[in-house]
Amino acid sequence: MRSLAGKHCIITGGSRGIGLAIARAFAAEGASCTLVGRDSATLAAAVQSLPSPSPSPSPYPNNDNPPPPPPETKPQHQSRAFDVSVLRGWEDMVAEMKSRQTPIDILVNSAGLSQNSLLIRTSPSAIERVLAANLSGAIWGCRAVIPRMMHQKSGCIINVSSLMAQHGGQGASIYAASKAGVVGLTRSLAWEVGRFGIRANVLLPGYIQTDMTKNMDGKGELSARIPLGRLGLVDEVAHAATFLAKNPYAHNCVLNIDGGMSAT
Repeated sequence: MRSLAGKHCIITGGSRGIGLAIARAFAAEGASCTLVGRDSATLAAAVQSLPSPSPSPSPYPNNDNPPPPPPETKPQHQSRAFDVSVLRGWEDMVAEMKSRQTPIDILVNSAGLSQNSLLIRTSPSAIERVLAANLSGAIWGCRAVIPRMMHQKSGCIINVSSLMAQHGGQGASIYAASKAGVVGLTRSLAWEVGRFGIRANVLLPGYIQTDMTKNMDGKGELSARIPLGRLGLVDEVAHAATFLAKNPYAHNCVLNIDGGMSAT
């Protein structure tokens, strides 16, 4: 398993929920994180909650007198506020990282919007917003970082889809369609970028205790339908993301984290 110490990760939707849990898990492993979201204040608070990152391991492990590190090289957590469904925000961020020689080792596309309405009652603007946030945002993110990863000859992309991509659900047609698109995107990228040393995997969380499910009706009945009898925790999803980031042979994985719900 590869160490995450000294690695740099971009995590969208990183100010809360699953994205923030993944950022905390990666930071605890020694990675530095750039959190991406829309609200600067929420992002700043999320950054402050992360454990301090670790510098890269010394290339001179057996040398008692290694050369001193260059000044100002200790990685730091940071944030960028922009709409992930707009390509320009991605291009500006990646260009800035390139100018600063900041590597992009891991991309986690976790940003997204939910839906709770029948298709015929969902407005065209709402449909466009869900598709843009959930699918276009992941597409633009991958498109923006892959050239940098190709130059580095390494990289890891983890896209966060959903149980709904394969299971469906009433009132979630557009959400399910967008998340199914994320699975297709990831599997196709696995073919395209593997030869460049870039790995692409996708997580399919089930019903997880987040802000999206906090006020959901019928949670008791829902829990009874889940084979493990409960909703999942964001830290359990983050643990799966950490596995995908660290395992060098994890590629084209479609990993369900749903308490067995996909079997019902």
